[in-house]
Amino acid sequence: MIERQDTPKAIGRSLTGSWRQGRALDAAGPWIIASIVTFGLYAGRSVLLPIILAILLSFLLAPIVAGFRRLRVPRAPAVLLAIVLALGAIGTTSAILISQAATLSRDAPAYAERITAKVADLRTAIHERFGSVLRSSGGSSSKTSQDSRRAGAALAARPEDSRAVPVEIREPMPSAMDEIRSYLLPALAPIETTLIVLIVAIFILFQKEDLRDRLIRIMGTADLHRTTIALDEGAKRLSRYFLSQSIVNFSFGTVIWVGLYSIGIPSPGLWGVLAGLLRFIPYVGVLVAGVGPLALAAAVDPGWLMVGYVTLLFLIVEPLVGYVIEPLLYGHSTGLSPVSVVVAALFWTWIWGPLGLVLSMPLTLMLVVLGRHIPAFEIFDVVLGDRPALSPAQSFYQRVLAGHPEEAIELAEIQLETMTRTAYYDSVILCGLRLAVADLDRGAIARDALHAVGDATLEVLEALEDYPDPPTRNAELAPLEDPKARISTACADLNSSVLCVAGRGPLDPAVARMAAQLLRRAGCDVSEQVRPSGTANVLANIDASVICILGLFDERSFRRMQPVITNLKSAVSNASVLAGMTREQRADPTSHELLTSMESLCQAVSSTG
Repeated sequence: MIERQDTPKAIGRSLTGSWRQGRALDAAGPWIIASIVTFGLYAGRSVLLPIILAILLSFLLAPIVAGFRRLRVPRAPAVLLAIVLALGAIGTTSAILISQAATLSRDAPAYAERITAKVADLRTAIHERFGSVLRSSGGSSSKTSQDSRRAGAALAARPEDSRAVPVEIREPMPSAMDEIRSYLLPALAPIETTLIVLIVAIFILFQKEDLRDRLIRIMGTADLHRTTIALDEGAKRLSRYFLSQSIVNFSFGTVIWVGLYSIGIPSPGLWGVLAGLLRFIPYVGVLVAGVGPLALAAAVDPGWLMVGYVTLLFLIVEPLVGYVIEPLLYGHSTGLSPVSVVVAALFWTWIWGPLGLVLSMPLTLMLVVLGRHIPAFEIFDVVLGDRPALSPAQSFYQRVLAGHPEEAIELAEIQLETMTRTAYYDSVILCGLRLAVADLDRGAIARDALHAVGDATLEVLEALEDYPDPPTRNAELAPLEDPKARISTACADLNSSVLCVAGRGPLDPAVARMAAQLLRRAGCDVSEQVRPSGTANVLANIDASVICILGLFDERSFRRMQPVITNLKSAVSNASVLAGMTREQRADPTSHELLTSMESLCQAVSSTG
């Protein structure tokens, strides 16, 4: 009997396989959870929909309850008054819809005949004007239709089978209870849902603080500050958004109602109410709301003038509301990216049908607000929110790392419209270069990639050489707050020149170029040397009061630069030699390292001059 012994190599293979399986499970975990949640949302839609509607109704009524509370109305009467207002709005809307629909249904057959006749006249006019083109392109189709007519005639000429016996199946006459049930059950379903929504909304409004505390306990009490901010901001933002959107859509429906009444469209109240309700559906709601009035305009008017009036009404009112009133009322953005709105609408419609389409915007907005403050929901803010996924420094580093300096130049031109050149160089380019160095230190990129990043950065800096500073920004700054003014103040007594020398690193020329540009724009006499040669012979004939060696130096690279600095000091005895700019970023995010370095440099130049 041979006893099996595990060798170190076999143990290593086993551990490697277990590690790979663990990584595979970790990668598949979020997808498994997402699949389970999606199935739960679909399977539990009959229970979840009334609860979601109740939560959204409570968000809508919360500002009204808060208004009554500010008038010193107790909580219970304030909640009941808000519910009564909601019931009154629902009842009024339902009454308008029913009465207007009943009026329209009596004349619907006549309208349908007129629309059919007008469509036939339109088809005849098209054939009269474009008949020759249609006949030339439809020769083969006419031949096919003739063949099909011949085949149908041959089939009709066949003798019928005498043995076939016609059979007719009739259902038994429904009883009185069946008829009552057929009318009553469909009417009870929405009434039942409405009652459940109202009851749950009442309990939410009564126990608002208690429910908030329970949610905080579920999300974790380790970070009460962040969780409280998330819930408060989410509740206020959603309440403000729902109330504002309800007011806007009510006004939109009222304007459409009045406009259709002025034009002469039958049942204008029905179409006005539907336009206000359908506007809650993003993108397609207004388009669907305009189909009915356009069809009735074609049925009522013998010509097409009324159709043009209705089209003009929607084309004027919708852009005015969407691009002027809504941004003034609740901001230019809801916090959602345009792509996320479309994707969310498709997802919730697939899960919950048409009602999911109406709820897609508020549900997605709720997830984004949670994602901005709670780490567990951060993925929703990244995927669905309208904030940039990357910081400006990360965006710059990604563009130059991918070899797309033209995209980095476009981003720089946009950002330089709102920030000074010094702030942009310091907070974007310099931080982006530090990200590249950090990736090199941890082995994420090769040194060749670092050279490519440096070359792309130099290309960006060359494109920004003559880019003007924002005039309004510098005009608003005080003299001591303007970076250019601060450097100019430091260089006020400057009567000598500066030589900017790049270190030996692949990113050091970019740092030296930024410093040279800032000094040159401040009025200094600046020249550049791409890299130190290792000997001082090349720099011996250069007339410069200050030689500044710039680059992203760590402790080891700075030690390697000491021989070069020593040679420069001995070869150019009448000049000051400075070295600066470290790889580490300062803890204070508001500090301007380039600005501080340039001020120190200018002061050193002034002292030597």
